[in-house]
Order: sequence, then C-alpha cells, then structure tokens
Amino acid sequence: MKRAKRQTKRERKAADPRPAAQTSARHIHCIACGRHLEPSEFSLAPATATMITCQHGSQFPSCVGCTVQAEMLIAAHDRSGQPVKSAAAWH
Repeated sequence: MKRAKRQTKRERKAADPRPAAQTSARHIHCIACGRHLEPSEFSLAPATATMITCQHGSQFPSCVGCTVQAEMLIAAHDRSGQPVKSAAAWH
C-alpha cells in the first residue's frame, strides 16, 4: 500500500485562508534589551521600535534606543552564521 503524499509546511501555510497576522499572534521583544514591543510602536509617530534586517534577509525587532547594540548583535550573527544572541524577554 502506497502512502498518500503529505503537504509541506510551506504548502499548508499557502493554503491557509487567514492572513499572516492572524495565523500567529506574535509576541515581540527587543533583541538587545528584551523589552516587550507592541505592534503599534513600529508605525505610530514617533516610532519607538524598528526592524533591523540581517544580510540573510531575516528581520529582528529592536527599540530605537537599543539600535546600536542590536546592530552589533546582528553583525555578529552575520559573521558567525549562528543564531542572534538576544536578551531574555521581560515585560
């Protein structure tokens, strides 16, 4: 008996009719200090949070005040290929 072909994770996500924002309720924290960031902090003026992109194209959240430290963490990630060494989350 031949097993039925299973969908890949990417195919299941593409077939999901819900928008990406609803499929996963993301809990966002700054990678440098671990502070909880609300999604509105990225868009409302003045923005208090930003997304920093690594050379691989992945995006990481950061407080505006922690941008320098977050860029150093991402630079280390780009050099080594290891996961970003982010701070422990706090609220």
